[in-house]
Amino acid sequence: MNLDQNKTPLFDAIIAYTKRDIAPMFMPAHMMGRAINPKWTDFAGENIFKMDICEVDGLDDLNEPDGVIMEAQRLAAQAWAAKESFFMVNGTSGANIAAICSVVSEGETIIVPRNCHKSVIYGLIISGAVPVFAFPDVSDELGLIGGMDPAEIERVYGEHPEAKAVLSVVPTYHGVYSDLNAISEIVHMRGGVHMVDEAHGNHVYFHDKYPAGGLRCGADLVTQSTHKVSGSLSQSSMVHVNSDRIDLDRLRFNLQMAQNTSPSALLEVSLDLARHYMAVQGEGVLQRVYNLVEYGKAEIESIEGFSVLDRRIAGSCHIFDMEPGRLVISAKDLGVTGYALERALIDDYGIQIEFSDNFYVVCMVGLGGTRSDLDRLIAACREISVRHKGEAPLAKWRNKLPKMAEAVMTPRQAYVSQTEKIPWEDACGRISAEMIVPYPPGIPAICPGERINDEILRFLGDQNEQGRHLHGIHGGTLDMVRVVK
Repeated sequence: MNLDQNKTPLFDAIIAYTKRDIAPMFMPAHMMGRAINPKWTDFAGENIFKMDICEVDGLDDLNEPDGVIMEAQRLAAQAWAAKESFFMVNGTSGANIAAICSVVSEGETIIVPRNCHKSVIYGLIISGAVPVFAFPDVSDELGLIGGMDPAEIERVYGEHPEAKAVLSVVPTYHGVYSDLNAISEIVHMRGGVHMVDEAHGNHVYFHDKYPAGGLRCGADLVTQSTHKVSGSLSQSSMVHVNSDRIDLDRLRFNLQMAQNTSPSALLEVSLDLARHYMAVQGEGVLQRVYNLVEYGKAEIESIEGFSVLDRRIAGSCHIFDMEPGRLVISAKDLGVTGYALERALIDDYGIQIEFSDNFYVVCMVGLGGTRSDLDRLIAACREISVRHKGEAPLAKWRNKLPKMAEAVMTPRQAYVSQTEKIPWEDACGRISAEMIVPYPPGIPAICPGERINDEILRFLGDQNEQGRHLHGIHGGTLDMVRVVK
């Protein structure tokens, strides 16, 4: 059925409701904006708060949609070329948890990339599934996580033919794409389900200069952060299903468990409007973004000591393609770490970037990016180049990752066990109850249920002494660690 992408059914229904002569006697307590702090309305106006309603007459129910929300989701499915789509108000983290629980159950095996988002580990904890980790390539030269070699998926399948599913993470924070077509073929040949965490890539479907998304590469289920790159409000996401390998009844039930029972209409409406914007204007908007990023890359590449990552690195480290809508910048040849570059950009030039690691800063140009933003960034990089000219370049990233630890328990078994906090220096031989992820490269050195050994103890101790960011532990330092008691 060909639907009219110019329609915005959920938005239209809420606007119509706000114009009705309603005596509001329902939650939320501000009653359509009557009791909002004036400091807020002075800045934001009043109409937006009139839209903060949920599950009232004519506005449907996100958990059991049969009206305007269902129509809005069908429009989204057509826009992204999926068989069925679902709105999420608890972000892609909630979507990943629900998706994993819908595909694998307790004791069943799933192949997971070691550089997965922590929400995937949460999904493993809740589902009780057994993870088998596959490793993406890592470039010491670039200091970068590369793509996932399809042969690595074949290797892991050879050792674990019982695996029911494979999860891919595409694109990464740095914009790296793996060969999703090849991975989908391998998974389906084995009778499995291919899931893609596409949090950073839901926009690529609307312009042919961008890589092909998971839904076009044979993936069965894709989770997307619509808010990250397609203009909806923060925390709003979508789940797309693209094959009959997914039990839709089970998925709907798990989505209900992962969603708020009082979902924000503002988030739902923002998904309806973002879909409309991308379907109707996405090609033109993304062309403008593409041109801006190409301009920024050319200017920054011309600055002494600066470099950018782009599609020229495709083919190395099993990088199939690079997402062209972001600027990934390094000043390592000036001796400036990504962390220091981020600090300088915000403190000295008022430029807030998205993410930094030892070598890179990631600048999201986004649908609302402007030439003036790019010119400000370029001018800042020129001044930083002059300031650091002649300083020694950073050494190559050579902190070789330790071998993966022995998995003694599943993440869920570690989670439900009694745990205790102990000094890090006493942790050798203990089973970790938490995940510890050094940046770079962003691959967990230890996951819940794995035994901490001498090699990991030394590696993470060295990382800590070097001041590397360690995600997953309280305070980001290794003073104490939680282990199974």
